[in-house]
Amino acid sequence: MEKLFQRWYDLISIDSVSGHEVGAADYVAEVLRSMGLEPHYSYFPEDTDRQRPSVWTVLDSGKPGKTMLLIGHIDTVDVNLKNWKTNPFMPTEIDGKVYGRGSMDMKGGDAAILSTVEYFAQHKDEFSGKILVCFVADEEGLSKGTYQLVDEDVVHADYAIMAECRYNNVAVGFRGRFSFEITVKGKAGHASRYPEVGENALISAGRLAAAIEALPTLSHPKLHHGTWCVRYLAGGNSGALVVPDSCYMFVDRYVVPGEDEAMCIRQMQEAAEKLGLADKVDIHLKPRNSPYMKSFAVPEDHELVVKLQESFKEVTGEDLPIDYDPSVCDSNILAVSCGIPVVTFGPSGGNMHGDNEYGYPYQVKNCYEIYKQTIKKLLSA
Repeated sequence: MEKLFQRWYDLISIDSVSGHEVGAADYVAEVLRSMGLEPHYSYFPEDTDRQRPSVWTVLDSGKPGKTMLLIGHIDTVDVNLKNWKTNPFMPTEIDGKVYGRGSMDMKGGDAAILSTVEYFAQHKDEFSGKILVCFVADEEGLSKGTYQLVDEDVVHADYAIMAECRYNNVAVGFRGRFSFEITVKGKAGHASRYPEVGENALISAGRLAAAIEALPTLSHPKLHHGTWCVRYLAGGNSGALVVPDSCYMFVDRYVVPGEDEAMCIRQMQEAAEKLGLADKVDIHLKPRNSPYMKSFAVPEDHELVVKLQESFKEVTGEDLPIDYDPSVCDSNILAVSCGIPVVTFGPSGGNMHGDNEYGYPYQVKNCYEIYKQTIKKLLSA
């Protein structure tokens, strides 16, 4: 089997469900050592058992120049074995599709990165500057792996390719996302005396939830507009005849450039005031150990975008459309926290995060060739 595909198969065979990425990390580290490169392990503070490392290395051409970052995640979502028609940790090719957990998201991209680095390790005369390679943990969680590399001052580059699974277009922009917690207060009382006695926090929260989802958002010519989603409401006691005096609300807010957490909180507070609930609500950003991801957009005529499109055309004979994603990924961190122009492009497939996930071998092969050509164009010797 061709080495590129063997690495893809090897990675699929390793159970690296988010929470225990160490097997995949050790594998990529060993492959990097076989190329004569020194792998470095990075652990985020919560990983006290050292089961969730990210791995990174640098290939230096020995000549001055710019730096290209190639990055992918090594964790996957979990599996429900009873719903799979194949063993999710035994890559199986059926009708031109390779089935297995991570076959699409995103071990094909990881394999393409490894083979790209190997090529340039053997052909240092074909590029100048450096290639920084990162394989990160926890992307399917809170992106702690990438944030830790940023905290360790590892991530510095002039360009970045996020090898995530999107092959039919290249994403140059993503929305951002914030999560908010709201507590709505009411007044307890015996349910038999309601509504003359007591103030139902559930009803107040419901009114506020509807008002929040109707709030306006800013627009972006490519990312369209932000969105509000009240994802969770909880309160009351089904076992006691008591008017609910408190209700908890969880709100997701996807944002476009120009929208931030302060603006969102202000909007929700104004909505509460209009409903006469200003003194009955507490609104705050949901605490988390890693920063929230903010929105970004790389100019469509940026040389990274143009050269990747040119390389795609050369390899496939087809045009590569530009796209903008309504969600978030580690590309947000690179663009916003590190200021690195980043494109998101890699081998894809089907049933991402679902049962019977699969990837396409031809896309893994093509991405390897496209990454090589793009680096040659941008880091010309």
